[in-house]
Amino acid sequence: MKKLIITIISIVFLCCSSDDAKPSGETELIGKWRLIEQLVDPGDGSGTFQPINSNRTIEFFKDGTVETNGILCFMSSEVGDVETGTYTLITDTNNNIQNDGEILPNTCISRSAKVYFDLPITGNLILWYQCIEGCGQKFKKI
Repeated sequence: MKKLIITIISIVFLCCSSDDAKPSGETELIGKWRLIEQLVDPGDGSGTFQPINSNRTIEFFKDGTVETNGILCFMSSEVGDVETGTYTLITDTNNNIQNDGEILPNTCISRSAKVYFDLPITGNLILWYQCIEGCGQKFKKI
């Protein structure tokens, strides 16, 4: 009886994964996304995403490139010239990185500027920009 209980507990632990809630793979990312919300933070970390009206879009392609109709180096809801970059998915589950991937814009002054992204279970794409307080934008697939 003791062996049966140990076997059942072992099976349960082997079948569980802490990352089950996150979608994986490139297929969810490929396509065009429209900006729907922007993180508004007073600088103390208490910010929340607020709805925004914008025609800003970002598109991910199968070849590892990304294109947006505005600046990609920092957070903006304005539409402008097309900017491009490359993206990579973060597939190493053994590291402490909390994001699903990163974008390296082609037009930033600093080549170390990166934009991180998440594909949460809600299905919305969130871009995280490098800034002092929280800078994030939420996009919906179109």
